[in-house]
Amino acid sequence: MRIVLVEYYLTADHAVVFGCTADGAEPDLVTLPLPREEIRAWAATVHTASRSGAPELAALLADARMAALVAPVLRWSNADDLIYLVPHDVLHLLPLHAVPVNGETLADRNPVAVVPSTSVLRHAKPRTRRRGGTALIVTDPPTRRRPLVFAREQAKSVASGFRHPRVLSGGAASRTRLLALLGRRGMPTPDVVHFATHGVFDSSRPMRSGVELADGRLTAEDLLGFSLDVDLVTLAACDTGLSDRRPGDELIGLTRALLYAGARSALVTLWQVDELSTALLLRTFYDRLAAGLSKADSLRVAQRRLREQTVADVVRHVRTARSNLADDPVADALLLREEARLLVRAGDHEGAKRLLTTALASPRHPAGTAAELRVTLAQARLAARAPGRGWDTPAFDTPYHWAPFVLIGDWY
Repeated sequence: MRIVLVEYYLTADHAVVFGCTADGAEPDLVTLPLPREEIRAWAATVHTASRSGAPELAALLADARMAALVAPVLRWSNADDLIYLVPHDVLHLLPLHAVPVNGETLADRNPVAVVPSTSVLRHAKPRTRRRGGTALIVTDPPTRRRPLVFAREQAKSVASGFRHPRVLSGGAASRTRLLALLGRRGMPTPDVVHFATHGVFDSSRPMRSGVELADGRLTAEDLLGFSLDVDLVTLAACDTGLSDRRPGDELIGLTRALLYAGARSALVTLWQVDELSTALLLRTFYDRLAAGLSKADSLRVAQRRLREQTVADVVRHVRTARSNLADDPVADALLLREEARLLVRAGDHEGAKRLLTTALASPRHPAGTAAELRVTLAQARLAARAPGRGWDTPAFDTPYHWAPFVLIGDWY
């Protein structure tokens, strides 16, 4: 596979883009009149929009300044070349793969991987592939936040693709247990470690960023003591790819800690992600890995497939999840709410109201979740005045759902 290495550097007055290929006589260089502070302000605007899933996120990513940063990459590469991006400064926090240029993004035409610096590439060289053997899956620990219903379905889907999966869920998904399993140097580690948990980025103390577990937070600081001879760590949680910047563009956070600990690659997120769309994206990602695709190609296919999922497709997935988790009244109520929202989006307002009315007539749902169902019922009644989008319209085609996922490190 042909590889195109693209490195960015922001100065006070310009953005410099370097392009390098193995068959090129020398690197190409493009200088753009984009001041560093202007790009930093734009990145802050993008992340404000991403926090709320605002519909203007797509327009922000399509801005001419963003397109100018990505356009050279499209000129230097052919379709299906592997693109290795090396961002600089605040560009680490932007989904450059999701910026459209002439109606096409890098994620549309190329597999993309990211490294925090070119020096990391020395440790990202493909070694003997280990895939499909062992996996450690950590899912839905009890916290003060709401339960991660689709994380349980996600865990089942991930586990089905490995010969020897180990699942830690509920109270077993603890920091103490993980430190015992992974924290000692010399102990065997699984091929893949998958976290389906809540994530936290601590901007004041980046090394305290991490994932919330049953007995506390597993932090970037914890990971520095690990010896992770693993192929992939997936952090299917919010904000796991965010890092603090230090002089020299050194990044401090979960991503750097994972690579330092020995993980060949990490799949992380740039902002707070939707639980349902995340479950669907990762199901495709692991299916493609099991079929023999590289990690970068699997992510590309998964992002494209998520954008194609129709409302009808997603309703079927939610109904399957309800059937699998029928013995859990809290999960059932949350899934009912998701199904009702999808019915409203499709235009089946009466179906949504019947579903919610029937659920509220049942005593099985706890008071808190019943209150959420009543709010959703009121919303469904108000939405009845507006036409739905239809069953065949895409459910998750906005960048908010597919763009935050970034593969860091080894692409293979």
